[in-house]
Order: sequence, then C-alpha cells, then structure tokens
Amino acid sequence: MEKFIDHIQSKNFVAGEKLEAEALIVAQKILVKMGLNFIPESYIDFLKHYNGIKANGAYLYGATVDNDLDIVDQNSLLRKPRNVILLGHNDFDFLAYNYLLNCYQIIDRNDLAVLDTYEETELDLALAEIFNV
Repeated sequence: MEKFIDHIQSKNFVAGEKLEAEALIVAQKILVKMGLNFIPESYIDFLKHYNGIKANGAYLYGATVDNDLDIVDQNSLLRKPRNVILLGHNDFDFLAYNYLLNCYQIIDRNDLAVLDTYEETELDLALAEIFNV
C-alpha cells in the first residue's frame, strides 16, 4: 500500500476528513443492517491514512459525511452484485470487497462483471487499478 500512497501524494487529490473511530463504528453497524458485511481490516488500515479520496475521476469511500465519499451512502445508492461491499469507483469500474471470497474485485459498472480479483493482501494493486496508475 505504501507505493500507492506515495503515488497518490504526488497527484492532486481531495481526502475526506480524519477518520473518527465513532464514525467507523456507525458505518460498520449500518452496513451490517443493510445486509452487507464489515469493511475489511486492510481497507480500514487505508482509511486511517486517507478517509476517502477523490482524484482524476476516481473515488475511494470512507466513513465520512461527504456524500461522494461516504461508504454507507454509496452502498445504498449504487447497483452492485450480491456479497460485495463497494469501496470505490471510477468512470468505468467499481472497487469492491467480496466478503464470501475474501478478496478485492474490480467490477464493471455497466454489466457488473468481475474484471480482476486481488487477494486481501493486494489492496495496493486494486487501488492502483481503480486509479489507473
């Protein structure tokens, strides 16, 4: 994840407000009530650095009050496959975590086909793909 963070710091980006433990707990509870699962631990580690990011038409969601970046809002508004929690998107694809398979997936926004799959330890590769870097 360090390479991705180094790369994104060299770009113009907007980050959400600092991650507050209470906001993360509330988001987790709401996602579970929606029938989803918890945010994966590796993504929470990322949120501790950047609680949501907007850059070059790509968005990573966080536990934030910004509607464009809020993980709860985006998961309630956007059409998605079953058994995934949406973590971000660009113009063409979603970044999602499949909690049944315990992996990150890049999913086509139009037909919801899985384009790429990454192990939970490969979050940096999934992030790089959603940001086209």
